[in-house]
Amino acid sequence: MTSVKCGEKKSKKKPPMRTAMDVVKRIMWDDKIPENLITIGYEDRFLGILEKPFDEFSWEPLDSLDYYSFGVPEHRIQYFKYRDTIVWDKRTRLDNVYGSTGSGISIEKAMEDADESFRNNLELSTPTRDAEKHTSDSEDDAVGIVIGETSRTKDQVSDNDDEEDVFWQNKLRPNFFICQRADSQFLRDKAVELQTHVCQKQPLLESCCIPPNALHITLRTLRLDDANQVSECVKALKLAKEELEDLLPRSPLVVRGVSNFHDRVVYAAVDLSDELNGFVDHLDLILRSAGLTIPDGPDFVPHITLVKLTRPVGRQLGNNSIDPALYADFEHCDFGVQPLSAIYLCSMEKTRDSEGFYVSPAHVTFMRPIL
Repeated sequence: MTSVKCGEKKSKKKPPMRTAMDVVKRIMWDDKIPENLITIGYEDRFLGILEKPFDEFSWEPLDSLDYYSFGVPEHRIQYFKYRDTIVWDKRTRLDNVYGSTGSGISIEKAMEDADESFRNNLELSTPTRDAEKHTSDSEDDAVGIVIGETSRTKDQVSDNDDEEDVFWQNKLRPNFFICQRADSQFLRDKAVELQTHVCQKQPLLESCCIPPNALHITLRTLRLDDANQVSECVKALKLAKEELEDLLPRSPLVVRGVSNFHDRVVYAAVDLSDELNGFVDHLDLILRSAGLTIPDGPDFVPHITLVKLTRPVGRQLGNNSIDPALYADFEHCDFGVQPLSAIYLCSMEKTRDSEGFYVSPAHVTFMRPIL
C-alpha cells in the first residue's frame, strides 16, 4: 500500500482550454459578436506573428482553397482580439470567450469593457470614425501586418514542423502579382458596361467590382515574404528587360469572352497564343532563377478580374458564388485588344496609388514597338 509522504501535494490538473476552432465556430454562430471587429493573430514561421481581420480567413478545408482565399492551420492561431483587446490567447491560456480556463469573464463582459475603452480613446484622441472598421468590405486580399517575431528559432523547429511548414507555405496565397495595366479605353468601357449590367441585377455586388483604373491583365502571381525578396524580384525583372523585349507578342493581346474562377471571380479572358505563352514561360524562368516562389499551376489563366465576391457580401447574398446568369449576356463579349507594353510588379494589399492603381514597387516599360 502506497502512502503520500508528508509535505507532498497532488498536482492540480489544469482545466482543458477550448480550442481555436471552438472560438471560430462561436464567432460564426453568435450574432452578438461582430465579426468585422475580430482580429486573428497567427504564427508565420518566417515573419513571426501576423494579424489579419477575421473576415479575411476562409474556414473551408485547406486543400480546397484557391489562390483567392486565405486559410490557416488551427495550430498556427495564437490569439483572437476584439477591437484591441485579446479575448483568447493560446500562449497564456486566456479564454474570455468561453471561460474554459477559469477567468470568470464572459465574452459579453470582455466586449463591453473593450467598447468602453474604445469610446474613451475616441474622446481623448478624436480619430476618424473609420478607425472602428478593421477591414474593407470591398476586397479580400490584404497583406498581414508584422507585429512581432516568433519566439522559436529556426533550429528549434522540429522535423514534423518542417513537414507542416511545407504544407502551410503551399497553402499561403500569393501576395504579389505581375501584370499589364488595362489602359485601353474601349476595354475599360466594356468592363464598366458589364459591371453596370451585373449590379443592376444584383446591387449588393457593386462593392465587388474592380474600378476602371485598377483593371489589369494578370500574367503571374507570386509569394514574396520579405523586403529582400521584393528587392530580388525587382532586380531580376529589370535585368531581364532586353530578353523579355525580344519575346514580346508582336500583336496586341485579344480580350474576349467572360468566365469565372470557382464562381467567386468573374473575369474577361485573354486569348492564349504561342507568343504569349512563350513570354510568360520565360518570365517564370526569370523569377524561379532568382529563387522566388510562383504558386500558379501550369494551367494558370491570364485574365482581367472584373468582379470579385468578398466574404461579407457573400454572407449578405446567402451564398459563396456569383450567379453566372447575371453576366450571361456578356459570355462572348469582345473587349478589344491591349498591347503588352509594360509589366508591373504589384502588391495585393488594399493601398492604392494616386491613380487608383495597386502599389507597384517597380515596373518595366518595353521600348521595342509592337508591330
